[in-house]
Amino acid sequence: MASSFINIKNIGYWAKDGFVEAMQLCLINEIEIQNLDSIEWINEYKNELALESLPMIYGGMSMSLDEFINTDERKAIVIELIDVITKKIETTDDYLTGPSLHEIRKRAMEILLETNMLEFKDQEDFERTVNDSGWDISLGIKDVKDRYKHSFKLLKMLLNGEMNSTASSPETYWNY
Repeated sequence: MASSFINIKNIGYWAKDGFVEAMQLCLINEIEIQNLDSIEWINEYKNELALESLPMIYGGMSMSLDEFINTDERKAIVIELIDVITKKIETTDDYLTGPSLHEIRKRAMEILLETNMLEFKDQEDFERTVNDSGWDISLGIKDVKDRYKHSFKLLKMLLNGEMNSTASSPETYWNY
């Protein structure tokens, strides 16, 4: 599986695209649960995350941090979302599963359809795009939830300025 460099101003970490997509989907879901999408910038961010969750360029996925998380207030909101998501990963057995991520991906594709960011030829094309991720048949996520949780920990560290790794740094941040 390809990896993408998640960064702010060229400081960041490499993450498998599956982790990146899961982070995007969980953030989309939590933004909607908390009704934060009434805030203009966070609604735009949610829509961008939905678009980015389509792995159009393997190894080129983005969390769009430089574009959207550019003030302390925005950073604080996203960190709060990360904390809520991390807590759910720890405490809710059915929160982070293949079927749950499949449903959130379906919602992400609906967002793209609603915002005219992506067009589908028909319902079959829509379903194919939703199913392309393979989340619906991913049964082993519960066995590696700690790695998904760690990907959010790394994202929080990055947002808090607690990272100094670049794209060429050794990937020691996955050793936990």
